[in-house]
Amino acid sequence: MNVLVLGWYHHRNAGDDRIQEAVTAWLDGHTLGFLPAGRRLPASYARRWDAVLIGGGGVLQRRGGVLRDLRRFVRRAQVPVGVVGVSAEQPDPALVDEVRRVGDRLCVAWVRDQGTMDELGLEADDRTFVAPDLTWLLPRDAAPASPPRGVAVATAAHAGLDVARWSPALAALPGPIQPWPFWLEGHADRRALAELLPGHEVPDRHEPHVGASAGVVVSARYHGLVFGLQQGRPVVGIGDAPKVRRLLHEQGLGDWHVPADRPDRIGPVVASVLAERVTAERRATEVADRLEAEAHAAAARALALVEAAARPLHGRSPWRRTLRLA
Repeated sequence: MNVLVLGWYHHRNAGDDRIQEAVTAWLDGHTLGFLPAGRRLPASYARRWDAVLIGGGGVLQRRGGVLRDLRRFVRRAQVPVGVVGVSAEQPDPALVDEVRRVGDRLCVAWVRDQGTMDELGLEADDRTFVAPDLTWLLPRDAAPASPPRGVAVATAAHAGLDVARWSPALAALPGPIQPWPFWLEGHADRRALAELLPGHEVPDRHEPHVGASAGVVVSARYHGLVFGLQQGRPVVGIGDAPKVRRLLHEQGLGDWHVPADRPDRIGPVVASVLAERVTAERRATEVADRLEAEAHAAAARALALVEAAARPLHGRSPWRRTLRLA
């Protein structure tokens, strides 16, 4: 198949880059193209592909780009369209309506948390299901050679954390404190971390080993939590981002979540995790093992749906016709 994948690609975000890598591994053997979902895409261009997949990541936020007039796009594309590994991040009502009304036309609808299913009013069936983030399809990072210590902190400018209250709360955590930027475009996370953690040197690139070397990962970023769990680290989610809250609460880790208005809780929660380090690491590993298995099962299910929908198109792809005429 020739598959066009639309998501938050090409913006120097470590989480989205990992999703792109996961999609590439998942669809190994197929020809792939990756474009940003935030740009308008003519349906005539979509017809050059055997299938179009939207995702993964938190793409269901605003009714813009490819998500504007989604029903019209799906109808006019004339090729199978599906969503894979996506979550809804407080979408506007118009986008919710678009997704609800186009649901029965999608070849697959894989959402990464139950909260998204509920918010969009979707019902589980053969093509619509909840399964973990696409990142879980990749092999995990190697365990650190030395014992983990200190705290890795990941955040974002849009995390909604009151710097005046959160900065001293984070500074009081047991060190060393290691800033862990994910979104590098325009130095976005560097600025946010420098403001939240004054006096700490913030790297100008994403360093995967930072999470693995920490005793605990404190993150307002969804993929900070995912990467931490994949590295066998206990994680504490901070802030009120729906995907952060849902990941922890839906996976039985709700006691590892600190809301944006409770910076006073971060110290006691981190202290509790570190005091029960062996138990906390076992919890993290058990969740990681389960999410990895569920993601691989979902990927096999989704691929079968996409291939079945695209099969009638094989042998007459516009790309192949173009090559023959060249």
